[in-house]
Amino acid sequence: MWCAATVTAAGEITAARAWRALAFAGGGLLATLAQLPFVLILLGQGWWFVQEKLLFALPVQLLAAVVAVVIAAPPLLRLARAGSNPTRLPARVPTALLAATSAAIASVVASTLIGYPLEPAAAAVLTLLALLATGIGYALFARAGRRVVAGLAALGSLVLVASVALAWMTSMAPPDFAGEQASHASGHGATLAAGTGPDVGANSASGTGAASGPTTVSVDELRTPEDVPGPRRQFTLRAGTESVTLASGDTVQSWNYGSLPGPELRVQQGDVVEVHLENVDVEAGVTIHWHGYDVPNGEDGVAGVTQDAVLPGESFDYRFVADQPGSYWYHTHQNASRGVQRGLYGTLIVEPSGGIAEQHDVVVPLHSIGDSVLLGASDLPTTMRIPAGESVRLRLINTDGLPNTFHLDGTPFAVVAADGYELAEPPPVSAQSIRIPAGGRIDVAFTMPEGPVYLTTDASRTPWIAFAPGAAASAAQLGRAPDRSGEPELDLLGYGGGPAAVLPDGPLVRAEMVLDRNPRFLQGVPVNGYTVNGAVYPRIPSITVNEGDVVLLSVANRGWETHPMHVHGHHVLVLSRNGVAASGAETWLDTFDVRPGEVWEVAVVADNPGIWMDHCHNLDHAAEGMMMAMHYRGVTTPYEHGGAHDNRSE
Repeated sequence: MWCAATVTAAGEITAARAWRALAFAGGGLLATLAQLPFVLILLGQGWWFVQEKLLFALPVQLLAAVVAVVIAAPPLLRLARAGSNPTRLPARVPTALLAATSAAIASVVASTLIGYPLEPAAAAVLTLLALLATGIGYALFARAGRRVVAGLAALGSLVLVASVALAWMTSMAPPDFAGEQASHASGHGATLAAGTGPDVGANSASGTGAASGPTTVSVDELRTPEDVPGPRRQFTLRAGTESVTLASGDTVQSWNYGSLPGPELRVQQGDVVEVHLENVDVEAGVTIHWHGYDVPNGEDGVAGVTQDAVLPGESFDYRFVADQPGSYWYHTHQNASRGVQRGLYGTLIVEPSGGIAEQHDVVVPLHSIGDSVLLGASDLPTTMRIPAGESVRLRLINTDGLPNTFHLDGTPFAVVAADGYELAEPPPVSAQSIRIPAGGRIDVAFTMPEGPVYLTTDASRTPWIAFAPGAAASAAQLGRAPDRSGEPELDLLGYGGGPAAVLPDGPLVRAEMVLDRNPRFLQGVPVNGYTVNGAVYPRIPSITVNEGDVVLLSVANRGWETHPMHVHGHHVLVLSRNGVAASGAETWLDTFDVRPGEVWEVAVVADNPGIWMDHCHNLDHAAEGMMMAMHYRGVTTPYEHGGAHDNRSE
């Protein structure tokens, strides 16, 4: 509207054009004022959604709009009423309208290009560019001559090019975790002052902090000792490329750990798990990350942070104590956005020392590869015989890049565990869907009825699983699974019983992660990146902690897409969502979906020293910038992004 008013008021104008310019300017003023109630509504959701609007966009637009109305309206109104011949208005009239135009454009750029947080330097650059644009307009309207116009245009170009060049240069720097020892209290996540908490020391590998004074420790030292006591369970996984023919007959080109999905690793609580990884021919390199399992940092399998990528012909040995029963999975964390999707994943099941309560234990990972969707290991319907009256634990694992919804038809069920943690007092439910974030796991339990039970998913109507109470029947004999896509979603934060979630004890660290999508340079390449606090990896400052701290983390999603946020080496206790406290069973998750406009408050107990990645588990989003770290003071890494192994943790 302001731009139309500017163009209409420029040059020789008639009374009719003066009326049109007034109408456009009035529309611009009304549109500017109309933003205010929407901004106030957003403010009720959190400061993260309105910071740049309240501190920059609205004030700048309102000031420019008032100036434009005060300067331009009187002469336009006189001309409109006079009805005289075409007249050229004073240069200040279109210039004032151009100032309002420039302010509106700067405000849009502040919200869409820069986002949260809008730092003073960025606001100053936008203001300067708006003033220079207005100055160029005045020089043209006043016919000040080419030299003035060229000089102002050159200055504006210099400011713009310098800003872009600075952004490009800073994007080229690799992640520098050694430089994260200083506190980053710049608004991206306040930390404790150095020395106020326990220091990471030589005993960190066993989970205890040394109190003898500040020391540094490499991630290579934060590994499970070879002589750790416990029964040994040894596995060998060979990563390679393979053409896999699915149950439907379709063929996919897979990278995998020997099968698609990879072998199920099933161990008992207390076992010492030793996994020998060999890379046969995956040129991009591989690692193994134990998703959801709080292993020592050196076993975490993140290329460029905790190890080098394992290239063809190389190997790596992982070791950890299986002290956390539950449902987990493993996948590569080298070039993960490609490797996981192509099949470098498998399941890890840790049975409690006394065994599970149910008589049957069924593991069902869901995965998309190419145009096919696998439910378990098949892209077609499958059946399983379960005698009536016997109990079943069904472990649903979403290894996909998007949230997926599951349905269980034919029997009531209870959600007994989420992300490996048992839920207290889970009540039976029916006709409710189970939504699982990318990377998340949900265990459900049910008693087999006299009739069939169907497991379906909204990811595809082609594969489903039928549990038959009698002799094993084919899917065709049992009939097609019912469509349950319209079922209401079970909300875990209001499910189950037990005591309400409370903030754990410990020195408090407040941090925030504001998720968005903004144009950025990602290691020198222009992308429409997925940002955290306005930056993309590796330029997102780490959340820096001492061992024993409790991180109170606010995660707000300003964007239009869901982000399943995954914290390595730790689980988070969910405190609230959108200001509503969690009211069900105490819920500890390692992957939680932050949908558009949502704000989650979670607590993280810093009890596992290391350098831990924290990223969106839509791995395409992580590859385009939505990845950062939680960094314990005193921990360093000898590994680097790129290098001879072309380490790419995303």
